[in-house]
Amino acid sequence: MKKTILVCALICSFLVLNRYSLNAIGRKEPAGGGGAGGLTVTDLAGRTVTVPSRPSRIAPLVGPGFEKIILLGAVDKVAITGNRNATSSWSVVVAPSFKDKPVTENATDPNIEELIRLGVDVVFYWDSYPQVIDRLDQAGIPVVVTQLGTGNPKSIDEFIQFQKEEVMLFGTVLGGDHLKKAEEWCQFFDEKVNFIRSRTASLGPGKRPDVYYVRGPDPLTIHGRNSYTMWLVELAGGNLVSRDSKIELLYTTTMEDVVNWNPEYIFMGRVNNTDSIMNDPAWSSIRAVKAGKVIVNPKGVMVWDYSSEGFLLMEFIAKTIHPELFKDLDVKQEIKDYYRRFYGYTLSDDETDRIYRFMDPAK
Repeated sequence: MKKTILVCALICSFLVLNRYSLNAIGRKEPAGGGGAGGLTVTDLAGRTVTVPSRPSRIAPLVGPGFEKIILLGAVDKVAITGNRNATSSWSVVVAPSFKDKPVTENATDPNIEELIRLGVDVVFYWDSYPQVIDRLDQAGIPVVVTQLGTGNPKSIDEFIQFQKEEVMLFGTVLGGDHLKKAEEWCQFFDEKVNFIRSRTASLGPGKRPDVYYVRGPDPLTIHGRNSYTMWLVELAGGNLVSRDSKIELLYTTTMEDVVNWNPEYIFMGRVNNTDSIMNDPAWSSIRAVKAGKVIVNPKGVMVWDYSSEGFLLMEFIAKTIHPELFKDLDVKQEIKDYYRRFYGYTLSDDETDRIYRFMDPAK
């Protein structure tokens, strides 16, 4: 009887494995190992894609793709990238070899002939440009969608799962030690989310400050419903004022909306100063401005509202809006620990401070 119970428990444990682990379990490789057509994956758009089981010439054209490649230790496989941030600033500090990688002129309309000439065997991409995906398919270059323009997570739990699925998809395609690194990151991400959530989950509406998040470059370009930012702010114990917007993700709001929202905190997401708000009389009546609670975000390898460093943004916001709940949270130390563990780079105090203040590395 005990043996039967044990067997049943093991079967149940297998069946309830997190969805982000299923891609790894479902790797299908041909007898004899690598080569083209050796691995079938399901990407984030639900497409079934066949890629080489050991890709060696990859093209992370999607915005945050280069950061995932650094995270998983696969920069040596990059044939071309789609984001100029990959070849500058903190990227080349932690991954110097990225500096010499070519950057496509237009990631949303890439030169197919160039990709063929470079021997690209996998492209990481958005779902927002189906015509480009069709052209790449016709050229025989597999495309794996790792970013969605629509259909983003509709709940915190979906968002948490989605973040892990994104990293696991990269890891599954890359395989080997890269997959192990992805699994390690997912466990780490869960630990950080659970830590913050354990202290903010029970906060009632009156205890969750209203937060306005500037995506930039101008102060009225913001993130709305179902954006990464919305969920990160909510996890941190805040209320994103644009959470009920008709438009998902990125949009331009109006000053009238800002006045009506009257947020208690304003975070400058992709802007390295507060001048556009603090020096504009139109914003002078806003609670955050009057209280001096307009705050520049940190920025590391990739902007924190669109990358694997997003958990750091969650911690930064939580520490800022709930200092009494997070007296023991040192965000600068969190940055140092993360860079050492996942990028293999030891930040100095000055480097950490520069990241914290949205500054480039010292020349």
